[in-house]
Amino acid sequence: MRMLVILANVFLLHLSGAAAAQDEPYNSAVDTWLNGDEATGVQGLSEAASQGNSSAQMILGQIDRDTVPGGFSDYLVNHPKRDELLRAHDPDKGTVSWLLALTDPSLKEAGEAIFGYRVGRQPISNALALQSYGEVEGAEYVLWNTLNNGRFDLINSMPSDNYGLSDAGFLKWIEAYMARENKAITMRAFVEETNPKRVSGLLGLKRLARLLNLNQHFSDEANQFTTVMLGRGSELSESVNLVLLNDNIARISETDSYLNIVKRYCESCEGDEVDYDCVVQALEIVGGYKTVMSIRTPVETLIDQDTFMSSNRPVETFSQLVNNMRRYYSREIRSSCIASNLAAG
Repeated sequence: MRMLVILANVFLLHLSGAAAAQDEPYNSAVDTWLNGDEATGVQGLSEAASQGNSSAQMILGQIDRDTVPGGFSDYLVNHPKRDELLRAHDPDKGTVSWLLALTDPSLKEAGEAIFGYRVGRQPISNALALQSYGEVEGAEYVLWNTLNNGRFDLINSMPSDNYGLSDAGFLKWIEAYMARENKAITMRAFVEETNPKRVSGLLGLKRLARLLNLNQHFSDEANQFTTVMLGRGSELSESVNLVLLNDNIARISETDSYLNIVKRYCESCEGDEVDYDCVVQALEIVGGYKTVMSIRTPVETLIDQDTFMSSNRPVETFSQLVNNMRRYYSREIRSSCIASNLAAG
């Protein structure tokens, strides 16, 4: 019920006559930030937040939290007055995250929940808080990360009153797999599936595989695919069929919005020849699919997740991430696309 009240308040904020005039520069700033110039978009959001727009405040608070100094935005990392641009100004505390200084008091608990999910030490509680306030993707990521950190006990202890968190896509995929008689995992069948969370489900299953003696059921192609998704492309044998591997990745990316980010990044510099090393090495540089799953800055009740994922912003963020992580990557750049992006950056 509390979640519905909060969403209603946000909705009413957009409907009120006074807010309509104020929302026009906010909407323009959001569109510019998603699909245009980052500097102009963030500056517009900052101005809207300072004028009391709670939507801009929540988005800026999440950008500030996720884009830490040294992080994945060249513009924000190098901005001389980053805190003044992204944070609220408190005469006693200096600057503070907008998520903790929202002008709309009805959003206070939502802001605190969204602020705390990356730094909290109780992942299930954090996930439940996010789920209850409409941050479904964020809640699922926390739950998935908990599983992949080996905390199966925490997953099992999730309360029955979990706001639908137990229906997370990757969990439903694993549940369906465990229920079927044929445990074989082949890429031909996997590609044909439509569950948009099947990649995170497969990686979660791989984390459980040794414990449950499931590795024997992974085909060679499935093992190659999971190796790439884990960011270990350098471990692939020289005999791997990169053409088939990339075709499978392209097919899966049609329904997987996170993998689609990497595909779009690699397509940005494709010419007459396909760069079969791009997706493999890009994921290798950034640390795998897990890192791509964390590219989700906007608050979902304010910027629809599908709208954000189909915009230019996540691809630009991924490109900056590859450029920044290159300094920690010692291997030779095999991909001509990545090489050209690095040279341009």
